[in-house]
Amino acid sequence: MASNGQADNMQDVADDIQRELRELQRQLRGRANEVRKEVVKQLYTGADAIRREARQSDAGDDAKRSADEIARGLEKAASYLNSRSVEDMGEEAVRVVRANPVRAVIVAFVVGLLMGVMMRGDK
Repeated sequence: MASNGQADNMQDVADDIQRELRELQRQLRGRANEVRKEVVKQLYTGADAIRREARQSDAGDDAKRSADEIARGLEKAASYLNSRSVEDMGEEAVRVVRANPVRAVIVAFVVGLLMGVMMRGDK
């Protein structure tokens, strides 16, 4: 009889853990979507600022065209982020990594190296 009670207790603990994990996933998805929306907003704001600064400056036509290309790139990134959920982007990232594992490792290495250099600063 005692082992049946232990099994029930173990099942209750497992159920509690699963509930907590589902709640944590829900919270993380919500936070990730909030961050995604803020990034979209900042990308659009950055694109507007780049265009405004280019128009107001004494820069030549080439510089203004370059600024417009950069602004379009930011808007394209914002549109991509705005049109996909965090889950969609995660699935897409998994597909890209599976299709190009060596490239993914190289990119991750380079990004990590650059972040390390930037975080280290001029110490």
